[in-house]
Amino acid sequence: MTTYGTILIPVPLQQATPVLRKVCAVGYALPAGPTFSLVHPDRSVDDNDVFALAGPISAGLGVPVLAAFQYDGDRLELEVWRDGVRAHRYDSWPKRDDRDAPDAPLGADPAAFLDFAAGPVDGHRLASALADTPIDEEDKDVDGDPGYVWAQALHWDVLCALGHPKQVIRRAQWDYFHMRGAPQALAEVLDGTELIALGTADRLF
Repeated sequence: MTTYGTILIPVPLQQATPVLRKVCAVGYALPAGPTFSLVHPDRSVDDNDVFALAGPISAGLGVPVLAAFQYDGDRLELEVWRDGVRAHRYDSWPKRDDRDAPDAPLGADPAAFLDFAAGPVDGHRLASALADTPIDEEDKDVDGDPGYVWAQALHWDVLCALGHPKQVIRRAQWDYFHMRGAPQALAEVLDGTELIALGTADRLF
């Protein structure tokens, strides 16, 4: 699984669009159900990755936003931003970049993510996912090591535990570069769902 970065916003797409057009230099936005939006920024542009944009978006809309960055199937980073300030940070594998960091995930507090619930919350699954303890056998390390085989499965379980449907979770795991690379496939998957080009991004269809 390749790297991806997305921002989940608890407001409908039409409400979020004016602010997204102001702050995102290049990217795409999609609805994520009736009350959520997703942003897929071009992270190759300076100050346009998910963590750089989360603050301005939260301040402009007056709602918390959840920025997610999944690196190469190995590491999931989640940041909650409120009113332009980072309120919480989660890192599934802090030791990846710092040998002195603890092995356990940092910021594994389920309460920090409850503002992003789209339905009933499965508290057990949410806590287990954030602790890097998969419930489903298929997600467990094949060598018997603790933790998820893939960080995107951890991300899936976090969003699933927060009540998001499968279709939305799949969209939350797309990346700007994936979308640009296969616009016809994207159009077929979206099946008429609105896609908004932000900044200098090309319209894909």
